Amino acid sequence: MRIFLALCLALTLALPAWSQPRGVFQKQLKPIGGVPVYQWVYPSGGLKVRGLLFLPASKAPLPLVIFNHDGTSGISREHKLASARLAKAGYAVFSPSYRGEDGSQGAIEIAAGEVQDVLNVVPLLAQVKGIEADRMAFVGASHGALISVLAAADHPSVDAVVEAYGVMDIYSWYDYLKKAGKLGGDALTRKTYGDGPQDKPQNFAARQALTRVPRLKAPVLILQGAKDDIVPPDQARKMKAEMEKHGKKVTMKIYPNCLHGFLVYAPFLKSGVEPEERTETELAWRDMLEFLKLHLKS
Repeated sequence: MRIFLALCLALTLALPAWSQPRGVFQKQLKPIGGVPVYQWVYPSGGLKVRGLLFLPASKAPLPLVIFNHDGTSGISREHKLASARLAKAGYAVFSPSYRGEDGSQGAIEIAAGEVQDVLNVVPLLAQVKGIEADRMAFVGASHGALISVLAAADHPSVDAVVEAYGVMDIYSWYDYLKKAGKLGGDALTRKTYGDGPQDKPQNFAARQALTRVPRLKAPVLILQGAKDDIVPPDQARKMKAEMEKHGKKVTMKIYPNCLHGFLVYAPFLKSGVEPEERTETELAWRDMLEFLKLHLKS
């Protein structure tokens, strides 16, 4: 009996002070960077997909940041550390794994169903005590930047968007990759892009961020590395120009010595990062946090 009671007490202590929304399975994980972390499995389009909720202890409800990761290989170690860093700045941070990743059901679609995975988690997070979803931002890096912009265009209540080195004009980006010999030949790339816009017109149109600009309500901060040879700086400039054309609020920051992925990886990699890139990445974090503070203030 004592063992049974001890186990019950231990399970009770392991649960957060709030209960999960209906349809959500949550499991408390080990803290990351001193921040409590909860694994979520939640419904999205008939699938069960995963994500990580970083929820610091706070006397008052915290603004919500959906932090969309790069690539198609799930949430990296560095993205987890970056999520914890963002949470410690005073935010509830949710990092989706998207369909097909990290044990989520479904298949990777590249900025398609993943957008729905982001939108579908928002009303669930709004039910969590300690989160003030009326103050919300979408932040994304690379693949996650495109997801963030597409999701924000379909969610007018978003207060701010940060897109870091994202593909905003998929047509010119495809041409760039092809001319530079950087176009992948893997099955996912072939399935999504085929032999180009003439071969897969609907796939390209669905992922063209520039056409969503008229529907964006939130101000956008663009973070871009000048030395990025995967998503070159012209992508950032095209997005800024399109935002200005439609009278939207936009700020663009280009960091002269930063490569692709700098926002998430440069602070946490022990090697392979030049001192100038580390310094400029810290400036990017400062710029991002100032932007979020401005637009998510109560």
